[in-house]
Amino acid sequence: MKRTIVFIMCLVLACSLSACANGKIRHPYEQEYIAGQGNIKGNVDTAEFFERDKRFEIGATMDGYAVFKDPDKAYEALLENYSEGLKLIADEHQLSSVSKDNYQAYKKYGAQITTGSAEAQEQAHFISKFFDIYENSYD
Repeated sequence: MKRTIVFIMCLVLACSLSACANGKIRHPYEQEYIAGQGNIKGNVDTAEFFERDKRFEIGATMDGYAVFKDPDKAYEALLENYSEGLKLIADEHQLSSVSKDNYQAYKKYGAQITTGSAEAQEQAHFISKFFDIYENSYD
C-alpha cells in the first residue's frame, strides 16, 4: 500500500514538473523595446499595448524580438479584458477555449474576423497582435 502511494505521488510530481517545463519562458525580456534602435526587430507600437493594460508592457529579447515583460500577467490580462473577441474567434472557427497550448489558432484567425460587433472584431484583431508578441517568449 505504501509503495503504491509513493509511486502515485512520484508520478504526480513528475507530471507537474513536466507541465511546468512546457510552459517555461524560453526567451525572456532582457532589454527595452525601442523600435529602430540597436538590434530591435519590427515596429511594435508599445504605447498601444501599454494603454490597453499596464500588464501588456513590452520589452525585447536579447535578439531584439518584442516580448511581454511578464507574459503570464499579460496572458491573464488578455483573458480578463478580451473575452468577447476570444469568444468570437472560437465561435467563428469552432475552436476550443483558448489556452497556452492552442493560442496559435487564435493568432491566425483573429485577424481574419469579419463578423460580430465592431468592438468584438477590434478585440479579435488585437488578440492576433497580442499572440504575435506572446509567442516570442516560448519555443
